[in-house]
Amino acid sequence: MSGTSMDFTSFTKIILENLQKMLGEGYMVFAQSVRKNNGVRRTGIVARRIGQNTSPTIYIDGLYTQGITREEADRISEGLYNDFRAAEFGEEPDLSGFCSYETAWKGLAFKMISAEKNKELLGTIPHKLFHNLAVVFYYTLREAPFYGKASVLVNSQHMQYWGVSTGELYKRAFSNTPRLFPGVIEDAEKIMQEIFMGTIKGDGPDRAGYEKEEAPGEKWMGEMACRMARDCQRGKIPMYVLTNRQRHYGAACLLYPGLLEKFADRAGQDFYVLPSSVHEMILVPAGVDVGKDSLREIVADINRKHVAEEEVLADSVYYYSRGKKKVILL
Repeated sequence: MSGTSMDFTSFTKIILENLQKMLGEGYMVFAQSVRKNNGVRRTGIVARRIGQNTSPTIYIDGLYTQGITREEADRISEGLYNDFRAAEFGEEPDLSGFCSYETAWKGLAFKMISAEKNKELLGTIPHKLFHNLAVVFYYTLREAPFYGKASVLVNSQHMQYWGVSTGELYKRAFSNTPRLFPGVIEDAEKIMQEIFMGTIKGDGPDRAGYEKEEAPGEKWMGEMACRMARDCQRGKIPMYVLTNRQRHYGAACLLYPGLLEKFADRAGQDFYVLPSSVHEMILVPAGVDVGKDSLREIVADINRKHVAEEEVLADSVYYYSRGKKKVILL
């Protein structure tokens, strides 16, 4: 097969064979299809140490390209080996606190996902609707080194086992999340500089030995700024990023008590809220001379081109009113 191209199935098989050989008999290496957000399915590679119940998962869909050769697959395998060793947990995550609600409520948090794209999922999990978005709940470990990295999505069976209502879950998660994942609003230029300097990284590890892919959000904000400036026939457009300190599921900060109100008071005006992804929102002062239809077109276009399918939140545009102190779906 040397020098010839292969399909994705053959690529996956080679990755598994190479990793098993490199990691040795102390590991069990296998592939699994994982349902992600928005109904997206990804192929994950698991390298589990014998005797452990948990292990990191690395998704390889983005590493495969049409016409890829055996030599390229071998090089990618070497990079994945390094990634697994770097990401490997030195100890087992302790999920015992999840078994009883008396302890589980302390680790409950919420995130926001698309209600439209997750209809099937929402039929199996407790949730609350916020316009065309859904607030869903998850349990997160708070101990190092797993803080924010190991989580369990709460489903209807968990809720029944605990004997609690959706309202109770929302109450606890609404109280916990701003404390566990504090919200921030920062100038978009600062965020883009951090992305450029490599201080913001995506969920998965980079391809070792390969040029790094452009970080999620960089193209999004850059193109949006250019499109808006062109529509306005002006220069610089003020933009701000709403997220959390971990920059993970930061779109949930939209519901943090007082956060938008304080920002609007400081800015002295209302503002548009553009859903960049499940991880952040873009805030644009309402004084910017761009119509809501134009903003909606920009969001929809960039969601299709620059945001990973499983990280898309909505093609909608929202509006924060200082007078009403609420977020409105336009």
